[in-house]
Amino acid sequence: MALSFERDIKPMFTAMDQDHMKQRGSRFDLWSYADVKRKAQNILARVSNGSMPPPSSGEKRWTPEMVSKFQQWINEDYPA
Repeated sequence: MALSFERDIKPMFTAMDQDHMKQRGSRFDLWSYADVKRKAQNILARVSNGSMPPPSSGEKRWTPEMVSKFQQWINEDYPA
């Protein structure tokens, strides 16, 4: 089954992730398909190198499986 943003990608971003972005004054919404698609390569780089979520946030880092799923979503041309 093909991946979808709503079912597979959006749930990987937690409420804490979302709150962290808002606290930084960002207009970037991790639960928005358009925003995540626009920043997908940057997000992939940051979850791959462990800088997102920030180590000080208390959030668990993405597992290799999560990173792989996000990469697959990109490779599949960002299915909604």
